[in-house]
Amino acid sequence: MSTRARAKQPTEYASALVPFIGEASPTLQPDTLATVDAATIAVARFDTSQAAAIIPFTPLLLRGESVASSRIEQLTSSARRIMEAELLGTAGTGNAALIVASTAQLSAAINRDDVPSEAGVLQMHRLLMEGSHPQIAGRYRSEPVWIGGSDTHPVGSLFTAPHHRHLAMLMSDLEGWMQRRDVPALVLAAIAHAQFETIHPFVDGNGRTGRALIHTLLRYRGLTINGPLPLSAGILSSPDSYFAALDNYRTGELDPIVRLIADAALRATALGTWLCEELTDIRSTWEDTVTARRDATDWRILDVLIRRPLVDAPGLAAELGVSATNIRKALERLEDHGIVLSAQVARNRRAWRAPEILELLDEFAERAGRREIPTETGL
Repeated sequence: MSTRARAKQPTEYASALVPFIGEASPTLQPDTLATVDAATIAVARFDTSQAAAIIPFTPLLLRGESVASSRIEQLTSSARRIMEAELLGTAGTGNAALIVASTAQLSAAINRDDVPSEAGVLQMHRLLMEGSHPQIAGRYRSEPVWIGGSDTHPVGSLFTAPHHRHLAMLMSDLEGWMQRRDVPALVLAAIAHAQFETIHPFVDGNGRTGRALIHTLLRYRGLTINGPLPLSAGILSSPDSYFAALDNYRTGELDPIVRLIADAALRATALGTWLCEELTDIRSTWEDTVTARRDATDWRILDVLIRRPLVDAPGLAAELGVSATNIRKALERLEDHGIVLSAQVARNRRAWRAPEILELLDEFAERAGRREIPTETGL
């Protein structure tokens, strides 16, 4: 700013005073608790009855969830660009690279077996931001953040997060809440998420980190053991309702955010089941198409493609312990069968992609964004 512009800036602003919740006893409406019970049963059934189907597809389900979480923040990219950024190790602020970082963050969230903690939250934020904004990765903010109003000051904003001097106490209190065992898992996760978003401890990346936190808490409470629940995909059908529920929480209303997370969990089970069924169908079609011997490298490559639908020969050779020459021959056979397509992804670097899987991931994101409620037979 110029000296004149700085002189016109306000010198005082009002920020939120956020109550401690570590030992709180939330009171919820009976219909909210009924929705929580129904969602808990559906999530547990999804995690157990779909376990055999989910596990081979966990990496793709995870990528679909990170795409949905990023879309809530209006970060969009095609599945092909995301996979290319992942293959090439592209860092930076481009949407595809940011979604790759979000996938790494979610992977860490669903695989944490330790007790949820403030240190764990900082680590998740570090994973998300270290490639694009290393100077703030895993560090609490030391400046005001706000929603709406002016771009240069928080006066007149819709919401101004608590002053940074309160962050250490608030995050310590949140840690106490996250470790509670006497609150239903979905209620615990919903309120923890809303409290985290209200505290807004980071300069950037709060939304994606807060949604990753839900996954950590559901795993900690034993609700999602075998694979990720695409919860952000369940939220994506109505982001406005999601942000409104967070606003309600900041005025002391707990029911809207708890109901929204429970409803999102119900929708997520349908979306996850649909994606797993579609992936199973694609894999079955591949098996009917491939004519190589059962011990051929072709089949091992199919196992990789169903998890990671963009590969290159050197990477596969290292992963499978097969020579690059044999890998290329197998990829060429799969290309002849129409399972993969090859293209240059960088100078002197060729890759093979499974277009059916990439198209399915894009379709998953589109279906997640639709407003209608899915059923078990269709979305």
